[in-house]
Amino acid sequence: MKNPYAEDFSHANLCLRPNSQAEQKWRIRMRRKIMTVLTLGTLASLALSGCGAGKANDTKLTVWTNMSVEEETIRRYADEWGEANGYEVEVIHQSPSVQQFAQAINSPDGPDAVVGIPNDQLADYVNAGLSAKVPDDLYHDEDFSEAAVQACYVGGDRYAAPLSVETTALFYNTDMVSQVPDTWEELVEQAAKDGGVSFDATSIYYDLGFVRACGGYIFQYENGAYDVSDIGLANEGAVKAYEFINDLCNEYHLLSADVTADIARSNFQNGQTAYFIGGPWDIDGFTSAGTNFGISRMPTFNGQPFVTPVGTQISFVSSKSGKQDKAWEMIMYLIDNGAMEMYESGDRIPAKLSDQDNEAIQQNEYSKAFIAQINDGEPMPTVSEMGQLWGIHTNNIRSMWTGELTPAEAAGNMVKQLEEAVALMNSGK
Repeated sequence: MKNPYAEDFSHANLCLRPNSQAEQKWRIRMRRKIMTVLTLGTLASLALSGCGAGKANDTKLTVWTNMSVEEETIRRYADEWGEANGYEVEVIHQSPSVQQFAQAINSPDGPDAVVGIPNDQLADYVNAGLSAKVPDDLYHDEDFSEAAVQACYVGGDRYAAPLSVETTALFYNTDMVSQVPDTWEELVEQAAKDGGVSFDATSIYYDLGFVRACGGYIFQYENGAYDVSDIGLANEGAVKAYEFINDLCNEYHLLSADVTADIARSNFQNGQTAYFIGGPWDIDGFTSAGTNFGISRMPTFNGQPFVTPVGTQISFVSSKSGKQDKAWEMIMYLIDNGAMEMYESGDRIPAKLSDQDNEAIQQNEYSKAFIAQINDGEPMPTVSEMGQLWGIHTNNIRSMWTGELTPAEAAGNMVKQLEEAVALMNSGK
C-alpha cells in the first residue's frame, strides 16, 4: 500500500515531520526565496488588481487539494454538495506553493479553496494576505481535537478548518517487550534489558515532549497567538529536559551521537531495538518488513503527559474568492460527511471528536493509540519563524552529546542563535 503521508511531507513541510538536515536547509532556502519573490512581485500585482479577477461562472467552485490517496473521496463529496446546491465543483490535485497560489487566484479559473495541506504552511498564506478568516459561526472549536483547532489560528484569528490529524507514539517490538512502561524513567531501565530505544533525539520534533513536561516551550502561546520574542528553550525546565536527553546518550548509552530518524527506523525494523518513536507513516514499512510491533501512548515524563507534535491537514478559502461563503460551506460538508471515508482510504484520523469515537476507528488498536496521544499533543508553532529552529536545535544537541557544550550551554546557544536568525529573517519586513 502506498504511504498516504509520503507526498504530503515532501512539499516544504518543515514543522510536521522534518527529514534530513540537508533537506531542511534546502526547504528553508526555498521558503525564503518564495516569500521574497512574493513580497517583491506578486503582492504588488495583487494590489494593482484589487479584489482579483472575477469568475466566468458564478456557480462554479475550483478546489485545489494536496491529498492524493483521498482525492477521489474529496471529489465525490464535493460533487454531492454541488448537486444539492446548484454548483459545479472542480477538484484539482495540486501541491501549491504560496507563489503559485497567489498567481493562480487572479485567474478566472483560479482556486476558491485549498483542501488538505499541512498546517505548518498556513502562516505563510496568511502573512501574504491570501487566506480568508473563518466565519465565526462556521464550526465550534470544542467539536475538534484541541491541537487541531490551535493549528488553525494565526495571530489570534482562525483561518482554516481542521480535516484530519496525526502525531507520533511509542512503537514497541512485541517479541522483545512484555510490558510497556508507563513513564520514561521506567523506560530507561527497561530499555537496557529489553533491547534499547531508538529515535532522533537531536530533533526538536522528537524532543518537544521532554521540554514541555518540564515547563519549557519554543515560542510562548497565548490567546491564539505566538510571541516569537519569548523563547522558552533555555529556562530551568528546558535545561532539565536537555540534561535527560544528554543522559540518554552519555549515561544510559541508549542513543548514539550519530543517530538519525532513518537509522532509528532501520534499527527498530530489523529488531535491533525494542522501542521506537514514530508516526502512522511508519506502519506500512514495519508491516511489510515483518516486524512484530504494537503502538502505545507515549510514557509520561517528569510526572507530566508527554506532548508530541500534532500535524493537522487543514482547509482554507482564498481571500480573493467572490464565493467564500459557498466555499466554506463545501469544506464543512466534506468534514462533516466524508471524514470516515477518508480514514478508510488513507488512514487519516478525523479531527472531529465525534468521528474519532466511530466503532471502526476504536477497533483499530493503532488508531486508538494515536488518538490517545493526540489528546496530549499540540501543533508545532504555526509561525514562519519556526523554520529557523530545526538546524539550530540539531547542531546544539550534537555538540552537547560530544561534550563540547553542557546542557545549559546548548540551551542558551539555541535561544541566542534562534533570536539572531528570527531577527535576520524579519529584518526585511
